[in-house]
Amino acid sequence: MMKPGNHKDVTILHQSIRLLVFAAAFVFFACYQGASAADIHPALTPNQDFSNPLLQVHAPASEGWSGSERSTDHIAFGKRGSSSSESFIAQVNLFRLPTFADSAAFTEYIREQVIKGAPTDRFETLESNVQYTAERGYPCVSYHAVSNDEKARNSLFFRKTLRFEMYALYCQHPSKPGLGFMAAYSHRGGDIDATLAKEAADFIDSIQATPQSAALGGENP
Repeated sequence: MMKPGNHKDVTILHQSIRLLVFAAAFVFFACYQGASAADIHPALTPNQDFSNPLLQVHAPASEGWSGSERSTDHIAFGKRGSSSSESFIAQVNLFRLPTFADSAAFTEYIREQVIKGAPTDRFETLESNVQYTAERGYPCVSYHAVSNDEKARNSLFFRKTLRFEMYALYCQHPSKPGLGFMAAYSHRGGDIDATLAKEAADFIDSIQATPQSAALGGENP
């Protein structure tokens, strides 16, 4: 379970973005070695609860997911696609944030960090959209990108270029100054998934800041 401690334990943002690629690689290697991700990490039930005093966190609502990564500031769920090189990752990260003068400064900071998290020597960006949103009542930035991962593992010894699409939301935590969180959903390899946008939105919408009254009321199970 994510059990966030103090802010010094929380990663910086562009490192957390790179974890998406590592988590996708984890799913691939589990499959390549003759085991599904669920053989190594327990299978999850749809909407399985991983909430904590900072965030309401649930696994994706569909079948076939397993836990692939978990730490004090990071949790990722993985699912294999229809081929050995195809994977889906749903992920939540906590990260440190500086103070911003306004929404434009926050948006530009996120833009800079996602660029750092997708270096040009690996990713060829095909589409990218970064946009501020206040729909939740606190500052957030939505992100959607399509790129080619030019160093994706196709086997233990070979790499190939795979299509990588990601939806994410980066938010300032409403009751914890200096703390941000990201909810992201990505697809690597395989054909274009027509349902990806909806599945990503459903997962991201399920990740919410824990209301302060609930957080003070005691520990979650």
